[in-house]
Amino acid sequence: MAEKKVLIVDDDPDIVAYVTSLLEDNGYQTRPAGDAEAALRVLDSFHPDAILVDVLMPGKSGIDLLVTLRRDPRWQNIPLVVVTGMDQILQDDCQSYLLSHHGVSGPEAVLGKPIDARALLAVLAHVCDRLPVTR
Repeated sequence: MAEKKVLIVDDDPDIVAYVTSLLEDNGYQTRPAGDAEAALRVLDSFHPDAILVDVLMPGKSGIDLLVTLRRDPRWQNIPLVVVTGMDQILQDDCQSYLLSHHGVSGPEAVLGKPIDARALLAVLAHVCDRLPVTR
């Protein structure tokens, strides 16, 4: 089986280091991006099987990045997993925010911070193989 690739978009270097270590120890290839603009640059040369996106970042938010990716045919089918500590986003899976963006589908999963390693690995196993995520 080919190594699955994950783009990690988060401005917190400690979280990026933790997630990178966790995923690489479990057979994933990773690339970091510290903000939305960096993520878009990375996508020019790195074609991930999934993207992990933090919500609160400098500049464009993770939800704004989600909208950009969903509207671009090059990236619209890449599974997105939102990672956040914001209760409102966790409670409604980003739907409140996405109401103003007609036709944009939400993420495949929303995980809370601090990140639960088992939950993250389970979600990635599902979305990288395009299986439905059970909640």
